[in-house]
Amino acid sequence: MNFIRRSLFLQFYATVLMGLALVALVLVAFAAIGKFDQRDPLAARLGPFIDSVLPPPGENFNLERAVHRMSDTVNADISVYDKQGTLIANAGRPVPPDVTDDDPKGFRPPGRTFAFETPDGLKVVARSRRPPGPHRQNVAFVILLIAAALGLAALPVTRRLTRRLETLKTGMDTWSAGALETRLTVEGNDEIADVARTFNMAAGRIEDLVNAQKNLLANASHELRSPLARLRMAIEMFEADPAENLKTEIVRNMAELDELVDEILISSRLQAGRTESFEDMVDLVAIAAEESTHFDAADAVTVTGPSTLLRANGRLIRRLIRNLLQNAARHGKPPIEVSVTETTDALHLAVTDHGNGIPKSERERIFEPFYRPAGRAEAAGGWGIGLALVRQIAELHGGSVACEEAEGGGAAFVMQFPRRPT
Repeated sequence: MNFIRRSLFLQFYATVLMGLALVALVLVAFAAIGKFDQRDPLAARLGPFIDSVLPPPGENFNLERAVHRMSDTVNADISVYDKQGTLIANAGRPVPPDVTDDDPKGFRPPGRTFAFETPDGLKVVARSRRPPGPHRQNVAFVILLIAAALGLAALPVTRRLTRRLETLKTGMDTWSAGALETRLTVEGNDEIADVARTFNMAAGRIEDLVNAQKNLLANASHELRSPLARLRMAIEMFEADPAENLKTEIVRNMAELDELVDEILISSRLQAGRTESFEDMVDLVAIAAEESTHFDAADAVTVTGPSTLLRANGRLIRRLIRNLLQNAARHGKPPIEVSVTETTDALHLAVTDHGNGIPKSERERIFEPFYRPAGRAEAAGGWGIGLALVRQIAELHGGSVACEEAEGGGAAFVMQFPRRPT
């Protein structure tokens, strides 16, 4: 029985066969105990009429007419004998009176002949002129034959169902072995097809996440190498000559490492689909003003716009504005301007610098993690993960971000956040 438990097809098919066998057994049992009328049609039709049709004893003419009428009705040879065994009426070929009668109801059908004794002592024997009806054995055989036919008909249906399940299992085994590009074939529109579609969606999502994580780790390891090398060199030089500028360099490199690790952790958490709370009432202007205080006078930040509340995740919105300001200070030129405007449907946030701007061909790619434009020296640094995290946070809030050319030169990062009910 273990091999049946290991095969879904055999379990389905065994269930179908057991159900058919149970139905067949019940039908045969009912037939055996007389729930179905298996008597000869002659007995079933003639018996109930005999008492009402036969005339009283002594009226031979009427008796003969009644017997002939009944014989024509049921298509049978009928003979009537008195108590002494004398034939007193007959229709068709005479039927001998020695028919066995041991049925408690007064008759039994031995083949095509049966006997019945009236309350007046007359013995009626009849023989059907038609072929005999099916016996119990024939009915049982027919039932079993029908069950067998249904079992054979269920075989291809059950096999088709389980074959699709086996295909799902094979595809999932291949995918779980490491072939993340594996997708299942979707057949039909039933529940199995829905499972295949859902698996393909989940597999695609997981493949994207795994690839993103691989790229993130590969780029992060590369980006971490530069500040770590500078930090190591600064520490070695500081040990030989503890100058103030070396101490400042060490602190700056440590801050750069801390910020990079922090952004990697936030990005990984968001990519993993970790649930975030979006119930904070956020003032974009206030947060931008707070973050601008971290810049010195050379990188002065101007914040303008109405103080309007937005339902969002305050911690992530703060990280978004901080990254945009740091990007403007690092890759652009002052003055840096932050403006907030509102429309009926959304709030718009724009961070603008007055640097050299970003070529149109690069404006989409700078949102890729650790993207470095062609020809840019490693010492100059790339865009890291800051702008990629900005896009993640904006999209997580149902918004969008785009890089545009600022009026008068420079780069403008424009975000749109849909309003949420306060």
